Amino acid sequence: MTHSDAKLWAQEQFGQAQLKDPRRTQRLISLATSIANQPGVSVAKLPFSPADMEGAYRFIRNENIDAKDIAEAGFQSTVSRANEHEELLALEDTTTLCFPHRSIKDELGHTNQGDRIRALHVHSTLLFAPQSQTIVGLIEQQRWSRDITKRGQKHQHATRPYEEKESYKWEQASHRVVERLGDKMLDVISVCDREADLFEYLTYKRQHQQRFVVRSMQSRCLEEHAQKLYDYAQALPSVETKELTIPQKEGEKREM
Repeated sequence: MTHSDAKLWAQEQFGQAQLKDPRRTQRLISLATSIANQPGVSVAKLPFSPADMEGAYRFIRNENIDAKDIAEAGFQSTVSRANEHEELLALEDTTTLCFPHRSIKDELGHTNQGDRIRALHVHSTLLFAPQSQTIVGLIEQQRWSRDITKRGQKHQHATRPYEEKESYKWEQASHRVVERLGDKMLDVISVCDREADLFEYLTYKRQHQQRFVVRSMQSRCLEEHAQKLYDYAQALPSVETKELTIPQKEGEKREM
């Protein structure tokens, strides 16, 4: 990405951010431009002048700036682009972000892999326009850390209210996407992995007439047939077969 492209992108994404001071918005655009020019590079390693570096860290440390306001500006930018497309896929997934720095260990949650590994969890919803093969942008994102004191309490999961479970993130994401897209949600198909194969989530999507594709995690009973889902699907005639090539790391055998 060229500097001019990065600046245009940053202006489009965050130009409308409501940070209570236009100078903060301009600093955000400048910082986003630099990060977009060198994705994956930490702020400390960006080619800033001493004054710009200090300005960047003042922005990051400013307690009067709410990260939610920055995110919402990006989401609204996605909304404006979404209206340009007839069909949209809402691609959802959860990512675990592990940070090795000991200084922030107490601020992170557990990952069910022992006390040594701490992380943040991020559930993202990315809009994709299949007809034009265009990534429209991020429309929703949730971030949380698991309570380290509750690790190993899986036996209490069944008695916990659905809205308090981590799995509620799928329905919560749909709520927020609807709030932003409004009637445009009629053109959206949610695409989720097998973690979303939840009775509550599927019921919510059907009751609100929202389209979805969820990878199945269990062979459920069907109202229309005596067979369960997997047996019924296995007996259906194949409509189409498509071969995909999955690139592998160097030295590994390619899969088909």
